[in-house]
Amino acid sequence: MVNEFEEAEAYSMSFEDEQEQKKEETESMIDEDSKGQEYDISKAPKNSKGPERENLDNKEVIITDMKVILPPLDSSWKIARNNKTEYKSCIFILFYDNEGQREYYSGIKVFNRSKDGVTKYSEPNIQADATTQASQLLQTYAKFKGKTPEEVSLHEFFNFLKSKPKALIKQKEFKYDKKITKKNIVENFI
Repeated sequence: MVNEFEEAEAYSMSFEDEQEQKKEETESMIDEDSKGQEYDISKAPKNSKGPERENLDNKEVIITDMKVILPPLDSSWKIARNNKTEYKSCIFILFYDNEGQREYYSGIKVFNRSKDGVTKYSEPNIQADATTQASQLLQTYAKFKGKTPEEVSLHEFFNFLKSKPKALIKQKEFKYDKKITKKNIVENFI
């Protein structure tokens, strides 16, 4: 039987081997030769947030990636305006080619689909005729393709966003929780 110290030693050896292989493949902001060295806390970031949002107003960008992140299963359901339908909000992110800039778009939801006592999520949904940020992005894409928003499937829309399209950005103000946030939103696709 292997004890915890032997396991740690085996891990250390495999870690060193792995580091040697990765050394040529990746570039890290932390010294690659550190191999368990203590991190110099004086180099830690002084702000509590991620990179600051740059003003990309009237700039052309390439959308380098997009992600839809489903809500945790244990999160609470919200009740829609009709007081019947239960939904949860997803996280929808577009990544721009300007030094790590990304933008979070509100408006993608999943709905409660209970069957035989088992609760599951519907496929993510964007309302074609709504005013949410995701809906407006879908409408912008539909206009770019010469379609109505109702003619655009999410499969088509998401695959387009994954294809690294060019876009013109406008910085817009949004109010949420009595706070104004300036966001870099796709104005048009190019």
